[in-house]
Amino acid sequence: MAVNLRSAAERTAPAPAGPLPAPISRIADRLRRRRTALLLLAPSLVLLVAVFAFAMESLVEYSLQQYKDGAVDTSSSLATWTKVLGSSYYWSVIWQTILIGLLVTAVTAVVGYLTALALHHVKRTVWRNAGFAMVFSSLVFSGIASVYAWQLLLGQEGFLNSALGLVGIGPVHLLYERTAVVIALVHTLLPLMVLPISSTFRQIDGTLAEAADDFGASRWRTFRTITLPLSAPGLIAGCQLTFALTISSFTAPSLLGGGRVAMLSTTIYALVGTTDFPAASVCALLLLVLALLSTGLFVVIQRRFAEADQGGVTVSPSPPRGIRGLGVWLVALYAFQLLPAAIVVISSLSSVSYGQWPPPGFSTRWYTNLFHQDGVAHAFVSSLWIGVVVGVLAVLLGSAGAVALVRYRFRGSGAVQSALFSPAVVPKIAFGFAVFMLLARLGLSSGRWAVILAHTAATVPFVIVLLSAALVRADRTLDYAAIDLGARPFTAFLRSTLPQIAPAMLIGGVFAFLVSFNELDLSIFLLSTDQQTLPVWMYSYLNNYQDPTPAALATLMTALSVVVVGLGALALRLVQRRRRAAL
Repeated sequence: MAVNLRSAAERTAPAPAGPLPAPISRIADRLRRRRTALLLLAPSLVLLVAVFAFAMESLVEYSLQQYKDGAVDTSSSLATWTKVLGSSYYWSVIWQTILIGLLVTAVTAVVGYLTALALHHVKRTVWRNAGFAMVFSSLVFSGIASVYAWQLLLGQEGFLNSALGLVGIGPVHLLYERTAVVIALVHTLLPLMVLPISSTFRQIDGTLAEAADDFGASRWRTFRTITLPLSAPGLIAGCQLTFALTISSFTAPSLLGGGRVAMLSTTIYALVGTTDFPAASVCALLLLVLALLSTGLFVVIQRRFAEADQGGVTVSPSPPRGIRGLGVWLVALYAFQLLPAAIVVISSLSSVSYGQWPPPGFSTRWYTNLFHQDGVAHAFVSSLWIGVVVGVLAVLLGSAGAVALVRYRFRGSGAVQSALFSPAVVPKIAFGFAVFMLLARLGLSSGRWAVILAHTAATVPFVIVLLSAALVRADRTLDYAAIDLGARPFTAFLRSTLPQIAPAMLIGGVFAFLVSFNELDLSIFLLSTDQQTLPVWMYSYLNNYQDPTPAALATLMTALSVVVVGLGALALRLVQRRRRAAL
């Protein structure tokens, strides 16, 4: 009987759970990956919606209001749009914005292409790397400090007129003219033109030029038929970046234009000063539309050269050949890039309070004057604190977003990626003003927390790009091996993938810190007089005084940026050395 009872129990017992059918297993895995991706993307998406999307929506709402009789009429209408688009003054501002954008882009394209070509043909690697360092030095130099340097260079008694006076020429009136704005922007944006062009030069197959030589083609014909078409994608990408950043620039036209060079960015600032927020909102949206149209146009042009894309570095890249005359060009270009910083340092030690060149004597009085200025110490602490917080947040959010987009791709991930990159397309002056209007709409006071959120939203897209490239190159088989040995996926990521992408994380953090530390356009609407950062403090000082105190501040800001970059480079070498030792 016992045997029969046991047999009955065995017959009624549930069968042991086996593996799920293959289709159900795939669906479960897909849902699990999508859930993980959304959890990783959640912080960035929340920041995007809370800061960027709502700010843009507030901008649209305020543009439908009307400013009259010293007050804002909140009833929705197109009256402000009609006033702005029906005014010849605003159309002249729009045309001036486009014209300066085209001029800066054209000049930077020519100068940048020749510079990238010359650096590509420098035979010694040490000299080539040193050349790139000098070209990219303007990125370390604070934006407002660079503009101030050109004030000193182009002033009535500045370096340029003093040098021309030695040969009996001048004075030349360049300051507070369109030319001064163009020169300063070319100096600042040149590295962003050189970088993509240099990248395409390294992707050109060297055997093509060798074949052209074998068939008797001259160097000019080889350049015209091979080098130029194949490097066109990099040139177009550089032009796209340069034009977008030029039309949204604020500091250069504001300080070097002297009120004569009115662009949409300076017009927005002036309208905010008169509390005409609806007209300022319309101008900000027009600037955004202009940026989007130019981006779309460059994308169309880029597609026409898509067949020139070789998809990566070839096995036989074009070797440095050396070209006569380009050495002289590089020396002149190095002087152009380094001279503003040198002028600022020398002027900070001038013994007089006006911009005489050369200085009649030297003194440290302006450093003493700087340290006794009200608010400068607090501005330094604010800039440092905001920069560190933004750097940490940008790395954390950017790392999570990059892992989600690279390791856990899902349906709709392309749209999410485009949405995350949208703050990088919007002009910074428009974005900063939009955040200001959002806070006013919510009845919240602005301050350092608002600046941190705005700076983080603006820098996260660039960190995602850096870390996505690092993740693509990372060896994922190490993760799989760790999981096979019993490690949890998160532990496997920390032990294998994280060391591989640590250098990119470090670079992203340093980049985010420097952008935040030197940022003016995004911050100028969000800080009160008692919460200023160093760039905002310096901008206010330059609008009220003309002594060399800003030169002392610019020197110290540049020195700090150099120290940060140096420490970052040292930390990067230590991380790479430790990784090689672990392998």
